[in-house]
Amino acid sequence: MLVAFALTLICLGSIVALVIYTDARGAGLPENPVNQTQDVLLTLAGVSQQLDRIELDVRLYRITGDEDQLRLAEGATVTLNTLLARLQEQLQGDSVQERRLAGLIDAGADLTAAVTHVKPGGSPIRDQVVDCRRVLNLMQDEERTRLTTREAQAERNNLYGLARRVLVIVIGTILILVLFGFIIRDVVRRGRFEDQISDANERLRQTVQRLEEQAWTSRLLISARDEVSLCLEVKQAEECTVRYLEQLLPETAGSLCIINNSRQIIESKGTWGGADAVTFDGFVPDSCCALRSGRLRWRRPERSEVHCSHFAGKPPDRYMCLPLTAHGETLGIITVECPTSDGAALAEGREGTLASLAEMAAMAIVGLKLRQKLESQSIRDGMTGLFNRSFMEIALEREVGRAGRQGKQIAVMMLDIDHFKQFNDTFGHEAGDVVLREVAETLRLGVRSEDIVCRFGGEEFVVIMPEISAHAAIERAELLRRIVGELALRYRGQSLRQVTISVGVSMFPENSENPEELLRSADQAMYGAKHKGRNRVVTADSSLRV
Repeated sequence: MLVAFALTLICLGSIVALVIYTDARGAGLPENPVNQTQDVLLTLAGVSQQLDRIELDVRLYRITGDEDQLRLAEGATVTLNTLLARLQEQLQGDSVQERRLAGLIDAGADLTAAVTHVKPGGSPIRDQVVDCRRVLNLMQDEERTRLTTREAQAERNNLYGLARRVLVIVIGTILILVLFGFIIRDVVRRGRFEDQISDANERLRQTVQRLEEQAWTSRLLISARDEVSLCLEVKQAEECTVRYLEQLLPETAGSLCIINNSRQIIESKGTWGGADAVTFDGFVPDSCCALRSGRLRWRRPERSEVHCSHFAGKPPDRYMCLPLTAHGETLGIITVECPTSDGAALAEGREGTLASLAEMAAMAIVGLKLRQKLESQSIRDGMTGLFNRSFMEIALEREVGRAGRQGKQIAVMMLDIDHFKQFNDTFGHEAGDVVLREVAETLRLGVRSEDIVCRFGGEEFVVIMPEISAHAAIERAELLRRIVGELALRYRGQSLRQVTISVGVSMFPENSENPEELLRSADQAMYGAKHKGRNRVVTADSSLRV
């Protein structure tokens, strides 16, 4: 304590001495030059005013020839020179402004000479005035800059002086309070030491309980991770997530809700604890406050009175909504309803574990959806949604092999949109894309459920029709040709011309037993339809049989 008291006195004495020295040093400095700068600016303003008078009087004299105006101009030049002389006194010692003043004096002399020689109707004195104003503007800009700087410096000096005095008072008070605090601290420490002993046992008990809780939740997360990793479908991962959510939060009810593919509706994929009677099966994303805020949200009485609107009937008093996100994409939400305060406390204590389980589930669901999407992209055409050429070749080979074993017939249709290039040339490629999609959808709806519709390339399509006779295949081809021809397409409010297709049909095994030859014969039949005038169905010649 003695050492602390001595150090306090030394610090306080040093600070007081520093403030006194600084104030004494500041008292010896010259006066603030703000007034001088203001005087210079005032004189420069007078010079500018005299220049205006000279220019105006000379202009009137040149126009009217009135000798009084000339005398006024000459009087203004005398005043101008007087002001310039005053500036010489004010700017002594300022080398920068003295050089500019010398230029201004020279320009003023030229202006005075020009005024004495001005004649009615003669040449103006604008050049001499411009020279004076150019130098005058430079000097005014310099003085204004200095005035701003000097005013700021004066203000800072005043503030510094006040701050130093306040600082001495504050530091002295603080040091006294610190000494008093040391005394109080010793008294308080005695009481705290007794409390710490009793608190140590309680903290130890809570630590053991927390470690047991962490061990249990760690085992639960590991088990959930292992089981989710075994799921092959999104539905399995969703059901697995709901089971582990129920284990994690046994005294609650809740649901797992996922945004559908259109990103417009959130659908309930699973519930626990009776939440299916409370939450809607489908609702819009804006119904959930947590989705709007992008983070976990609790609703409790007297703390957050705003309810989500995705509950059927009266919302519960206590509930939590947790957004499901993975790779920056929002998948849905987990709702947790707490009928009792104990359930709410349990859910709040396990928020971290719940967030980890939600992240794990979201990653698994995203991975499975991505897998499904990649599988679909590998066999689907991105433009039309039909099967692509690679899948068509595999499917055709598979169906030909099956038909050969079972002694069945297969029809292969090759379809081509007539004059498709004209759509692109006339209406643009976007209109051509519209035609492709509409024709593809028409073909998909116009075939049997067991038939396979593929986009072969460009504007060509292939339809594989297993277990069908030649007569039925031709009738189906005519049906497709007719319903395509009935399409009434519009693009950007403009009607497109009629769409027609040319169709070639080949049969297995009549035309060929080889998949490639079967496809080639259908292609040749299609070209035969084009040569015969398009918008028709032509069957493959039986001579193409291999």
